[in-house]
Amino acid sequence: MIKNERQYRITKARAEEFERALAESSAKQATTAEGKLWLKVQNEALGDQLDELREQIKQYEELRTGGPGAVEVSSFEDIPRALVRARIAAGLTQKDLAERLRVKEQQIQRYEATDYSGASLDRVREILDALSVRLAKGVLLPRSSRTLGELIRRMESIGLSKEFVQNRLLPKSLVASSYAGFSVEDSATQVWALEAAGRVSRIFDWPADLILSDAPFALRKDVLAEARFKVPARTDQQFFAAYSLYSHYLALVLLQCTSHVKPRHAIPTDADSLRTAVSAGNRITLERLLEYSWDELGIPVLPLNDPGAFHGACWRIKGRNVIVLKQRTRSFARWIIDLLHELRHLSRRPSDEDVAIVEPEVLAKDSPPEVIDEEAEATDFAGEVALGGRAEELAQKCVEMASGKLELLKTAVPKVAKKESVPVDMLANYMAYRLSLQGENWWGAAQNLQPRDGNPWQMARDLVLARADFRNVNSIDKELLLQALSETE
Repeated sequence: MIKNERQYRITKARAEEFERALAESSAKQATTAEGKLWLKVQNEALGDQLDELREQIKQYEELRTGGPGAVEVSSFEDIPRALVRARIAAGLTQKDLAERLRVKEQQIQRYEATDYSGASLDRVREILDALSVRLAKGVLLPRSSRTLGELIRRMESIGLSKEFVQNRLLPKSLVASSYAGFSVEDSATQVWALEAAGRVSRIFDWPADLILSDAPFALRKDVLAEARFKVPARTDQQFFAAYSLYSHYLALVLLQCTSHVKPRHAIPTDADSLRTAVSAGNRITLERLLEYSWDELGIPVLPLNDPGAFHGACWRIKGRNVIVLKQRTRSFARWIIDLLHELRHLSRRPSDEDVAIVEPEVLAKDSPPEVIDEEAEATDFAGEVALGGRAEELAQKCVEMASGKLELLKTAVPKVAKKESVPVDMLANYMAYRLSLQGENWWGAAQNLQPRDGNPWQMARDLVLARADFRNVNSIDKELLLQALSETE
């Protein structure tokens, strides 16, 4: 964003340089196919950069002619940038605004260079008044101020850790600047807290006043499908619910980014048909299964890699399907089984306009019988697809070889896999799923039987980036989705 006349002149000069470079490049002739391709790529890159510079110049020139009161704040996240736009629209230099506020020009320069980091909420109110900035209906500055530290503690009260808030909810520019040397408890972080509250409001559908108050939060139940399962007592139920709502928000954004993705076929309801559709040789690969889900079934698959909460979820929202897989493991077999499992849930409800299924990693033993039955059937279906129609037969062989003892399975599963010529990683994951339905956690042992080459999360993430179209998506929604798709330490 151009913020002053000096930046405006520099940007215009850069645009002229790109115009000349593009003209020179376009005039070149290539004689080979490789040369023609290189020229095409080069011209497109120059054109994209030129378009971006021209758009910045256009926005600045339009602001200069807008006049006082031409800028309206439509969201809390927009306040820092709206203050800059409003100053430009009012025809004021940074020095002019500083004089109105009786501060040094360098202070305004510092505010604008850091998106008003270091400005208190009282200072923001003062600048809004000085520039006659309008707040859109429903956008009200909170009566009480909160520091970023206080906001983070509010998020911790619903199970979201400080690390999660920093990595997934705060603006990247803020995290990258490491709070510009401020403590999160400093009053100078009040604007950041306000901006972060705006993002939290988008995700959880809470008014910012509530987020910045001391009132308790109420989590929406409609997207959790709470009646479908019971979360085991050892599960962090607050985090489970909050993270499920966060995932649902991301799923909605992904659906908006993929409105062009249309189903060509219905989800197969029998294992043989699905296995035939996704098999590559004698084995199912995650790459082929993901491409089939996206391109043939029209189902976007969102991969997340945060710890805890659930391992899989699926929603149908106004007739459109979306699947969320949340794994930190590098087991391709685990990702394949998870995706097949979620596809089965969706295929069982072909005529339902809306579906919401979120599953904890291990069901509580007192979950409703119909839920346990459906989970078992979805697991059996995934196993039948992945193991060539022999899942139950192979599982029984493992149990027999282990003499029904859980501690002996870790040696029985590899032996059965080798003898029956099936992938040991796929068989181990299937067994872990079957045991989870009995309230037993065998995932650790199954993980030890997985190859460690490759990164399934990255494969699924790259497919999202290749298929998604962010042009018609709100910039904040886009950034939050991209942050969810970024790797963390």
